[in-house]
Formats: sequence, structure tokens, C-alpha cells
Amino acid sequence: MRKLVALVLLLASCSATEPAPSVGNSTTSLAPPPATTATTTATIPATTSTTTTTTSTEPPTTTTAPVQVAEPGTYDSARLHIRIRFDSRVDGVTNNQLADQALAILNDPSGWSQSGFTFAADEGSELAVILAAGDVVDQLCLPLETYGKVSCQNGAVVALNADRWRLAGDDWDGSLESYRTYLVNHEVGHLIGLRHPVERCPTETKVSALMEPQTNNLLDCVGNGIALNWEIEWAQQRPAVIGPGPDWDGPRPSWPINE
Repeated sequence: MRKLVALVLLLASCSATEPAPSVGNSTTSLAPPPATTATTTATIPATTSTTTTTTSTEPPTTTTAPVQVAEPGTYDSARLHIRIRFDSRVDGVTNNQLADQALAILNDPSGWSQSGFTFAADEGSELAVILAAGDVVDQLCLPLETYGKVSCQNGAVVALNADRWRLAGDDWDGSLESYRTYLVNHEVGHLIGLRHPVERCPTETKVSALMEPQTNNLLDCVGNGIALNWEIEWAQQRPAVIGPGPDWDGPRPSWPINE
């Protein structure tokens, strides 16, 4: 009998020193470990990839990094993304219609995109393309003189004369569509820092350079709304800041000898 009591006491003592595992203290939780994020920084549109170390079947998430916005006075990238506010102040053309037509011209593969520029609409941008009547353009262009007749680039603003948008230049020799291509490419060309060339179509072909002033007259030259190869190269050199003011007197290009 004494042996039986001693055995019972021994078993009770062993059980008290080894408590059962608690679910709350378990190290085998079902929660996944923290996610690991890899971030890439670039000056052109880039993606940021986020991956995790779990065995989840969910696909990795992808977000788009902010696009660099080139504001007036900045030139710090080999490729510049120009965001523009489009503002139509005439009947018959909405802001969206103006934006669609202008961006189709500006982002055409044969245009300024070859010089490292891309363009996008942004209602909050300081840079603006405004389509307006001649008297409004005159005010927007001051101190430049536009005489109710022509368009201009004045700092952050490109002001397009609505009569020219509807009727083309005085002696334009092409279609209205080709004139609008010239008008947008030319005035936004000023916005990205390009001035008129020294000469007017000095070659035998007589094809005008895009940055020649072609609205008033063509001077027996052929109208042209697309940047010539040497103008593309000139724009690649970044001769001015974005949105130069009317007092900027930067370099004017000269036609290459072999053109």
C-alpha cells in the first residue's frame, strides 16, 4: 500500500513541471512574414516592383512612379516629359479637342520626340497652350507684338491665334491640317527653347525649316510643319530652358552647310 501511494505522488510531480503548449505562445503562426519591397528610381516613367516571401498565389503588385514634369526654368534630364494645360477660349473647340489635336502633333514619331521630348495633358500645369481670339492673344503675348494676327510663345504660355487655326497663314501652300501641324510644332518649339534660324530656306529645295516664321509669308519657300534633321539635332542640345521669357536672347541656329 505504501509503495502504491509513493508511485502516485511521483507521477503527479512529473506532470506539474511540463505544462502543455499554449496556442497563444506558439511560434507557428499562420500570418505571413513581412513583405520585401524593391524600389527603382529613374528620371523617366518607371515601375516599382513589390514582392513578398510568402507562398501566396496573389500576383505581385506593380505601381507607376511619378512622371518627371518639366517646369519653366528646368533642364535636368536627357529626356524631358512636358506636361501642358490646354485651354480653348473659342467656340467650337473644347479643351479636350485642342489637347487631342495638339498632342497627336507633338508626340508624332517624326517630331520633337526624336529630340527627347514627350508631351502630356495636365490641367494643373503652369505650361499652357491657349487657343484664343486675336485680341486675347495680343494680351497674352505682351510685351511681344502680335497685332491681332499671329501667335506667340511668351514664357510658360503658348498663345495660338484662332483665326490662323481656322484659316491658316496668309500664303500657306498646303492644307489646313498641315498648317496646324506647323503652328503647334513651331510655337511649342519656342516653348522648349528654340529660336528662329538665321536664314530663310537657303537651299535649292526651298523647303522651310520648321522654326522659320511661316505665317506672314513664305518668301517663295515651301511651307513645312515638321522639324528638319538638323533642327532635331539642335533641339537635342537644349539651347535654352523650358519656357524662355520674351527678353531671352539665346543662340539662333544657322542652316548646316551641307543642307
